[in-house]
Amino acid sequence: MWYRKNGKLIGVLNDYDVSSSANVVGPRGNERTGTVPFMALDVLSAKAQRGEVKHLYRHDLESFKWVFAWVFLRYREAVLLPRGSRPFDEWATLDAVACGEKKLFFLENAFDYQPPELRTSELDIDWSLWELLVECFEALDTAAYNRRTRVRRIRLLQQRSMDGAGERINQYQIWMICWANSQVLWPGLSSAIVYLQCH
Repeated sequence: MWYRKNGKLIGVLNDYDVSSSANVVGPRGNERTGTVPFMALDVLSAKAQRGEVKHLYRHDLESFKWVFAWVFLRYREAVLLPRGSRPFDEWATLDAVACGEKKLFFLENAFDYQPPELRTSELDIDWSLWELLVECFEALDTAAYNRRTRVRRIRLLQQRSMDGAGERINQYQIWMICWANSQVLWPGLSSAIVYLQCH
């Protein structure tokens, strides 16, 4: 969909048929849309494919990061690199769960994917884009780690509470753990935002 404003074309992307209502609690099971190589890691799990994971705004942001990596690492000067010299070809043919596993491998080994010509490039834009890509995925990795840590702590506290090992855990204590874990994410995101503003 598009429209004109002040002589410019403005594009609009929306999928209201699969949108989520903000006041609906839990997943609805109809959020599984997208092109697998660009989908967020959270929605590439077996649980998510069964419709048990609610679609969140951060999934859309993460999808943009995957598109960015796809384009940056597979194209040079708007030309698709030849087979064998471009990564991620198999991502387009894998099922969601297998693609998620490949993406996790990519995150753990991102520097192995650095374009060879970048090592000899004197263009600041090439290095700036590579650094931005790495910082985006570092922020993503940090955020995912913080979420996993928060979930583990909450489950441990809930388990201890149910087992009677210690005091009953109240909602305030759980909220404090969530807040403390979220503080680690913001420096990573804010550095990426500052980077974008400066370049």
